[in-house]
This record gives sequence, C-alpha cells and structure tokens, in this order.
Amino acid sequence: MRKVFAELKRRNVVRVGIAYLVVGWLALQIAETIFPTFGAPIWVLKVFIALLALGFPFALLFAWAFELTPEGVKKTREVDQSVSLTHSTGRKLDFIIIAALVVALGYFIWDRQNLTRETPETAAATDGAVGQQADKSGPIERSIAVLPFLNMSSDEEQQWFADGLTEEVLNSLARTPDLLVASRTSSFGYKGSSEDVRVIAQALGVAHVLEGSVRRSKERIRVTAQLIRAGDGFHLWSQTYDRKPDDVIEIQEDLAIQIARALKTAMDPEALARMMSAGTASVAAYEAYLEGTALLNSSTDSGDEYEFHQARDAFERAIELDPEFALAYRNLAAYWAIQIEPTNIYSPTTGDPDASLLVGYREAMAAAIRLEQDPVRKISYRADQDMNELRFAEALRLNTEYLEQRPYDRDAQINQLAMLSTLGHWPEAKQAVFEYFEQEGFDPIVANSLILALLYSGDDTALEEITRQNLRRFAGNINVVYQAHRALLWLGKVDEASRLVTQIETSQLAEDNKLLVAMRQACAENRRADAMRLLETAERLYEDRRSIMWLSHMIAGQNDKAYEYVRPYDDNKDMRSMWAFYGYGTFDATRFPNLMAMLADQGIEPHVELQIPYRCRDTET
Repeated sequence: MRKVFAELKRRNVVRVGIAYLVVGWLALQIAETIFPTFGAPIWVLKVFIALLALGFPFALLFAWAFELTPEGVKKTREVDQSVSLTHSTGRKLDFIIIAALVVALGYFIWDRQNLTRETPETAAATDGAVGQQADKSGPIERSIAVLPFLNMSSDEEQQWFADGLTEEVLNSLARTPDLLVASRTSSFGYKGSSEDVRVIAQALGVAHVLEGSVRRSKERIRVTAQLIRAGDGFHLWSQTYDRKPDDVIEIQEDLAIQIARALKTAMDPEALARMMSAGTASVAAYEAYLEGTALLNSSTDSGDEYEFHQARDAFERAIELDPEFALAYRNLAAYWAIQIEPTNIYSPTTGDPDASLLVGYREAMAAAIRLEQDPVRKISYRADQDMNELRFAEALRLNTEYLEQRPYDRDAQINQLAMLSTLGHWPEAKQAVFEYFEQEGFDPIVANSLILALLYSGDDTALEEITRQNLRRFAGNINVVYQAHRALLWLGKVDEASRLVTQIETSQLAEDNKLLVAMRQACAENRRADAMRLLETAERLYEDRRSIMWLSHMIAGQNDKAYEYVRPYDDNKDMRSMWAFYGYGTFDATRFPNLMAMLADQGIEPHVELQIPYRCRDTET
C-alpha cells in the first residue's frame, strides 16, 4: 500500500486531484454567479456540476498515464523519470494549487461579507422593526414563496402527499412572525410551471423561493429541497433527506427550521422549534392530516365536492389515530365552518341539517383550543370561535391581538377586514386595507378582501385606487376580476366594466357567478329586458339558493321580493345566517326584528342601507 501511495505521489496524481477540486470549486462559484445573469435555467448549472464530477476520475487517470515535459505531454513510460523532472512538474502543480487557494479564500471572504452585509433598515428589522423594506420598490428581505413540491413517485396517487407536505412546510413558515410567506393560492398557481424561479419571485413579490421534490415508496421517502435567493439565483441552502417513511414528521419540522434559520429570522431557537412542530408523534395521523389538508385546499380551488368530503374523512382519520392532534381538529373545524356560511356560494354542502353542522364545528374547534400548545395560535382559534358564535366585539379584539404577533397571517387579515367593514369601523378598515396591500399585494385572496372592504365605505377614491392596482397585478385571476367588475360598476365605470365580461364568461368561474355578472352589466346598461330574462333563469336554476335569490332580486331592483328569501332566517332566529347577509352594505337590517335585537344586545349601531347604483330601473332606454 505504501508503494502504491508513493507511486501516486511520484506521478503527481495526488497534486492533480487537489488542484482539480480547488479549481473546480472556483469554477462552480463563478458559474453560479454568471449563469443567472444570462438567464440560464437551473438545469444548466446542474449539468455543469455533473460534468465537473465526471471529469474528476478522468483527471486522475490522465495524471497517472501522462507526464508534462518540456517537449509537451508524453506517456509516463516514455519519459526519463529523473528526480528533477518529477519535482519540476510537482512544483508547478504546487504553485497552481496555492494560487487557486488564494483566489478561493478571497472569493469566500467576499461572499460571506456580501451575504451578511446589512443596511440600516434590515438591521432595524432584526431589532424588532420587522417588515420594513430596505428598498421600497423591492420585496421584503425576509420573504419567501414555497412552490409545490414535485411528485417524483411512480404512483401518481401520491400527489396528495407532495401537496400536503408543501402546504405544511408553508404553514409552519407562516407562523414565524417576522417572515412574510406568499399565500398557498399564490404559490400553487405555479404548480407544474417551468417558469424561472426569479420570474416567479418577482411576480409574487418575494425575495426567496423554496422548491423541491418528493419521492415516496413503502420502504423509503426522499425529499429534496433548495432555497434560492431570487435576486441572483444563488442557492442559500439545500438538503436531501433519504429516510424511512416513519421519519416524515422529522423531515417536515427540520425543513421549516433550517429555512427559517437560513433567512435569519429573529426567533429564539427553542421557540422556533416549538412553532414548527407538527403537533403529533403519529406518522399515520400526520399523513392523514397531510392528505386532508391537500384535499381541502384542492376542493376549494376546483369546487370538487367529492374531494371536499374526502378531506373531512381524512381529518377524522387523523384524529382517530391521534386524539390529541390539535391541527387536525382545527382543519376539521374549518371544513364545518364552510358549511355553516350560508352566503358562501363557492363551497359544496353536505346536505346535513344546519344544527348538526354547527355541532360539528363547535366540537372540533373546542378540541383544537383545548389541545393547542402554541398560545399565540390558540388566540387565533378563539377569535374564529367567537366569530362563528356571533361574539363580534370579542372576536375583533382577539383577532387584533393575534395580528400584533402574527402580522402576515392571511386568514386573520381577511377576518379583520370583514369584521371592521361589517361593523362600520371605516377608518380602521381603510387603514388595514392599505397596510395589507403594501404587505401582500401579490395575494389574490387578500386582494378580493381589499376590494370588498372598501366597496361600501363611501370612499370612492380609495376603492378605485385599490381596484385598479389589483387589476394590474392580477389581470389573469378571475376571482379578482369578478370583484373588480362589481367595483367598477359601483363607481359608474360601466364601459370599463363591460370589457371584463368576456373574460369572466369564458373562465372557469361558477355559473351562478357568471349569471350575476351578466345581470349587473345588463342593469348598469339599462337593458332591463335582458336582465329580467336572466332573473328568470336564476329563479329556475337556483330557487333553493337563498343568497343567489336575494342578490339577483336586489340587482333587479326588486328589494321587497329579495327580502322574502331572507325572512325565514330571522323568523327562525338563525342569527348566523342573518349576520352573513348583514355583511352586505346594501342590506336593510331594520326589516328584521330579531337581527335588530341582536345588534342592540351587542351595542352595534346598524349601518344605513345603501342602494345598488347599477340596479335595474323601472324603464329601459
């Protein structure tokens, strides 16, 4: 063995190997810098790395078989193996190694300084002024989009696992108070996209992107993730987990913790670990929870009733496997909350009696509150519970308290906007609108809520500004276009609104929404006959949908008939349904004695009924 090593040393194989590694590392750093500049996709860098790795054994074989001489490269056996010649070649290689090491050290020092350099604004963020931008025209430094992990499994049915794991990593990161995380809706809009991550980051308004893949079988699970800095395409962190399936909880928690650390959040390490906890030690329960999470969100996008109910089954299975699993109870409560919202025309229904739906929600949310270990998250659960139990002042207080500690939580922001506007707290609502717009203008769900929060505010200037800005940012998002159409009609921009109708009619938007859009436009253009024909269609197709009937007749200018569809709720003292209708600024609460009594009990001054400016008139022009 000693003779072999001596021969390797004599032939300079060891020196060539060291020189190759040092120079290769330098070449890789240079490639990572210049490839993004020329717009090269990520696979180009991967191919370059593979070629470097493949070249290493060939370099060693070349060093063994050939020798550098004054006459050029010759086979080793043809060279006079004098000591002076061997030492001469060795000295040249030593010089190359030393020079490469000096350059590599210089680059390393420069790179570290560049990564850790802080502007006054980012330093202030570390000290507590989180959310300020060093450059107001660019994204917040501590911001990230988590793209859907690719399903690399041979079984396409494992897609739910990849989606569920992605969403749980996203949710874990979203709990970090000083980290802005692009919403699930925004990130999943790029599912299957081959778009460059820098383009995606710019579209979503974030400074970093996490992408990865999942390969899962009965014996192994392989998760690969890489954190990319969007500004220059650098990989700040990457990791491959090749474990047994039983390690999936550890993988998810470690992923979230390592990413949060790479982004230098201000969290205490122990607090960070607690925040990223999956909340269960049962792998089977966790996998059922992932499946339910993926199905619930997918059904919200697609309107697939079968997926919707499958999500409920998955959450119940997770709870059966781990009765202490707070997050599973919370998501099951979310499922029931959708069912007890009478004006939610997007979601499927179970057909169960209203009372049993409410029981399902109450039991699931009570268990979530009892079992939740994170005190901040528990505040959010209690706020949600108070909203659904019609304790509005307490719900607003708790939600405000929660947002002070988790300012980037989208669900809490949407609830805050809804409560402030419904309760008529317009100064606070408008302040929140513009605050959230600056934080999350890339989030179409929040964009919808921004328009809705200003629709009845009386501030047409603010409504027009937010509507136009959201249209510029989300010209292709049909839900934003839907809300913008209504806002433009409200503002009297009838011709401008009409240019959105074709886009809505040819979209995947629900047919009842399309019908409402057509009615609004017809009434706004004084095409009363067309509007009445559409109303007849609505009565034929949606007679059992009270919210659709109320909206349709209100648009048609038939207010008395519209309120006939709502009166049974008040007669039965179903104040939850009445409150949902009260959220419309065009709703006249004085028609309903039980609703007025509830408002009085809670010290809420009923808002003045607004007339729909684009409603149908008695005559047609």
